[in-house]
Amino acid sequence: MNGFIAPLTPLVSFWVLLVSLSVAHGACGQIAPLHHWVGFADKVDCGVDLNAPEAGQQLLSERALVRRAHHGIALDSLDLPVPPGRIAALRALGELENGQALRILHRSKWFNGVVIQIDTAVADSATAVELLAQIEGLDGVAEVRRTGWHAGVPRPPAGPEASLPRRLQAVSQSGSEAYGATWPQTEQLRLDLLHGLGHRGSGIRVGVLDSGFDRVDDNPAFDRARSEGRITVGGNFPNGGAANAWIYQEHAHGAMVLSTMAGHIDSAGTSLFLGSAPDAEYVLFRTEDVHWEHLVEEYHWVAAAERADSMGCDVLNTSLGYSLFDDTSAHHLTSELDGNTFRITQASDIAARKGMLVFNSAGNSGNSTWQKITAPADGDSVLAVGAVDAFGQHASFSSYGPSADGRIKPDLCATGRNAAYVHPDGTIRVGNGTSFSSPILCGAAVSLWSAHPEARAWDIRRALLESASQWAAPDTVRGFGVPDLWKAHLLLGGQESSFYNGNLLVYPNPVTDADAGLGIVFREENLLTAAGSPLRWQVLDGMGRNIAEGEVARGKEPLSTLRIDVGSLPSGQYILSLWGVPEEDVTSLPAAWTRFIVQTP
Repeated sequence: MNGFIAPLTPLVSFWVLLVSLSVAHGACGQIAPLHHWVGFADKVDCGVDLNAPEAGQQLLSERALVRRAHHGIALDSLDLPVPPGRIAALRALGELENGQALRILHRSKWFNGVVIQIDTAVADSATAVELLAQIEGLDGVAEVRRTGWHAGVPRPPAGPEASLPRRLQAVSQSGSEAYGATWPQTEQLRLDLLHGLGHRGSGIRVGVLDSGFDRVDDNPAFDRARSEGRITVGGNFPNGGAANAWIYQEHAHGAMVLSTMAGHIDSAGTSLFLGSAPDAEYVLFRTEDVHWEHLVEEYHWVAAAERADSMGCDVLNTSLGYSLFDDTSAHHLTSELDGNTFRITQASDIAARKGMLVFNSAGNSGNSTWQKITAPADGDSVLAVGAVDAFGQHASFSSYGPSADGRIKPDLCATGRNAAYVHPDGTIRVGNGTSFSSPILCGAAVSLWSAHPEARAWDIRRALLESASQWAAPDTVRGFGVPDLWKAHLLLGGQESSFYNGNLLVYPNPVTDADAGLGIVFREENLLTAAGSPLRWQVLDGMGRNIAEGEVARGKEPLSTLRIDVGSLPSGQYILSLWGVPEEDVTSLPAAWTRFIVQTP
């Protein structure tokens, strides 16, 4: 399976949706090259001495070394490069009179091997058979495995184009002015509280491994991130890993995934869309080739994850997963989803051991015969993210657990039904899929980590799990449930000092003209007032004079979020009072109060 955006109607399969979106890029009529994995028995003469003082600088970027040091992770043999002599011997075998018969597509230091691509001109010939036999006989070669096959007949057309998700108009509601379309998926995680305190992902680097990032280089949703230099290209791995801009002309899936984290659209001072980690850094890796489905794509992912490690990424998000392939001999089995069988799953766990936080979509197989999660979501160190709706109910398409060895999967959930995202054409839309729930939660975790930069990846993971709605009673449908990012913040040592008696929070505090108003969160645990009755608020100045007051409608839940425009107030300290208004008693005393500061130029 390529990516995890669920079908929009029961009559349209996901594969049709995904491929039909890429027709403009030539999905039909392409020929898949012949790929093989060549693994070596050992690492000899790598050219680097792990004990030398300069070894780290030879193997990793400075940022990667800082991350390793923060986590107390020493260099080991997995960091050593593939022996150059082994590669030279391979290349010598591939030399033909009229050119080179093979290309070294990827080198994997974690698994000590390479992915080779045999030229299509000889892929079906005796030359290729002889070449592979010679490779198997090379000194030090331990494994040769086919990861893709040469198809003389292209994949058939995808059929009628699936309808695109409907466009969504931003709706102004209590608390949504700062988020627009993303308010429901943000509020569900209580992420707005962290954002309001200024923690929006700054200083955290996220590697996004996906199928392509169509028009990210000119989509207005990414203007701010681009202008601040926070979006870079990590590599186009189906094309050998070159760090070129071709990925901006490839498939749309990665662009939509990225928007849920990095997207930011406003108009006349009102936010229409705000991602879950709008201030983070993003490195884009294309690993998926939507023209076909071959095992080599798992090796593209491995190569990209290794580069993400070397570049110092702190977090990885992948809205992809693998189960069935065009070459049926490569099919995975649900009984193999044990966290140890598949190379992509092994690599995901290695990435976590190197100090990265790894998120992966659980999959959209809930309504299919497969039904289960897909690789690499089965990894024991991977946070597999399922999909729920705005009310926290399981989305029927979201894949089920457990893993084959009985572990809880998915691990966590976030909004994946009617999730807001930005299309490559710049319009705000809603769609379904764990492709959205994973990055939404990934961005939330990134914002959490930016609030606690001293924490390690495993600390963030543990806080997310322990804050989740089903922590005490996990299941194989929603895992540990939907995380509460504010609770996770407190578990990591965050202070609740902005609350009065634990039930009132205002943010940002101080508030300035540049902010979208004063955000207020009010929790009335016992909800003694009439269900659905309004909240009454009042602002007093330092001398106790009534400056402003009003009412705001609320729902039937004990947690209410609202926003008040305080832009007309001069600099100074103020007191906010807030209370429920029973229909029979409009003179009830304030239930909570707190101080806030207004700062103006």
